[in-house]
Amino acid sequence: MQALVEGIRIDSLMADQLSQIFERARLCGEAEMADGLLDVTRQHRVAVLEGQGRLAAVEARYAVLFPDI
Repeated sequence: MQALVEGIRIDSLMADQLSQIFERARLCGEAEMADGLLDVTRQHRVAVLEGQGRLAAVEARYAVLFPDI
């Protein structure tokens, strides 16, 4: 579970940083670069959501397997 949490954290940080770079590129008129950065940012945001879903599934399974913990 810790590995999933760490992956989610890293993807979230990457998305945040890439979003800032995207905004700078957009403001500088670098539309093509901004579009590419936006795409990668979205991929990281999707990875966060997928990771959260996997984590929820693992937590639910863990609760079934180890109800007393």
